[in-house]
Amino acid sequence: MNGVSVDTVIAWMQSGTIPSVKMGRPRLVNLAQIRADLAKGKTVFVPGDYKDE
Repeated sequence: MNGVSVDTVIAWMQSGTIPSVKMGRPRLVNLAQIRADLAKGKTVFVPGDYKDE
């Protein structure tokens, strides 16, 4: 969807760079949170931004 590998997205979720949510066994990217943050003007995502979520 954005031109990066699945391994990269997994690493971003594990480091808290992008928001994710646990749905049963799998962990999914929280696109609603990304869209909301982008709408608020967020332009940079760094490790730890979503570590506690």
